[in-house]
Amino acid sequence: MEYLLSVVIPSRNRQIYALQSVQQIYAVTDESVQIVVQDNSDDDSLAAMLEKENFGPRVKYTYIATRIPGVDNYAGGIAASDGEYVCCIGDDDGVLRGIVDVVKWAKENNIPAVKPGVQASYFWPGTMPTFLEGCLNLEYTDASYYYANPQQELERFLKSGALDFPNAKLVKAYHGIVRKDMFQKIYDKTGRYCGGLSPDIYLSTSLSLDTDSLLCLNFPLTIFGACKQSTTGDSVNKVNVSKLELAPHFIGQPYTWSEKVPAYYCGMNIWADSAMHALDDMGAEDMKKLFYVEKLTCMCLLNHRAYKKEIMENFHRNNCDEQLLKKEMRQTYPGFMKKKIKETFRNIKPVAKIYRAIRDKRQAQVNEKVFTTAGITNIKAAEEIITATVQPAIDKFLDTMKNTKGGTDGK
Repeated sequence: MEYLLSVVIPSRNRQIYALQSVQQIYAVTDESVQIVVQDNSDDDSLAAMLEKENFGPRVKYTYIATRIPGVDNYAGGIAASDGEYVCCIGDDDGVLRGIVDVVKWAKENNIPAVKPGVQASYFWPGTMPTFLEGCLNLEYTDASYYYANPQQELERFLKSGALDFPNAKLVKAYHGIVRKDMFQKIYDKTGRYCGGLSPDIYLSTSLSLDTDSLLCLNFPLTIFGACKQSTTGDSVNKVNVSKLELAPHFIGQPYTWSEKVPAYYCGMNIWADSAMHALDDMGAEDMKKLFYVEKLTCMCLLNHRAYKKEIMENFHRNNCDEQLLKKEMRQTYPGFMKKKIKETFRNIKPVAKIYRAIRDKRQAQVNEKVFTTAGITNIKAAEEIITATVQPAIDKFLDTMKNTKGGTDGK
């Protein structure tokens, strides 16, 4: 059967969350949407859970018993997808029901890639120290949109030291909507759908090399989930930094770390390494010259002084400019310290309540409210609350696009 959209969910040992994610997506989408679950767990118990739900052919489940790298599991999901468009999410994430209408419009108007807003996030119970019962965050949304040039954005991303991924207007497979034939171009050139250690960064880099237009929306179509077992949950609890050989990403594969990145494991280094691997695999040598090692070095030194040896070895190996590094440190340090102080206070529960009250009041004054709702125990309930707020923006966007034929920016 042909599908309009395949929602791809790579999963490993998070069966309870994966089941609830599939249940949520199935409930809010129609027969045009396929759900692809690529499971590399230690056992296939998720198969029985899904079978019990009687989802039918719309849910395509594959179990791989042998431990494989996360990127291979991700790539397997893309390979198994039958939809004309693909949206990759995590196994603790969800989608909004409005995604179907937006993808239908994208197909009708020959839009190759859509970057939804990232305003909706859900923290499962037990993830956030200050919200152990679970909570959702929803930032300000409206019906505005614009078109970005991913090739130019990729240049900016590399010049940031591959650090500014959240704000980069790149084609994004993870929580983005991408036409399947764009993934096929990567496969035809490299022999695989995905590489590096971070599929999100690798695919965004690879997909953006060959795309000059990306539709960016100011409303979400997916929900970023975080459970205690996820890397996002690890980031919240500050436990995802270690020696390189201890990185979970290396399990099941031989791997050559990029010579442009400090040799220790942390989120920013995984991003940079995966971007470099994508450029290598796609033969984009000129783009590699734009990578600003001094900026990455600065942020590594500020955040992870315990790895100064590895950081400076990489700095000198790449013949970097010490004056540029000093300049970056001078410019970055004040903002870095301000952010660290805020984070410290946010994790103190009584202070956090006061902080959020002040923050919400200030943001309300500039019409950028952030809604935080506690006591949300599952992704289905989170989607219902988010959709109630976001759906009017989705409807207005679609009405606007019918009148403009999607040809101009709409602020």
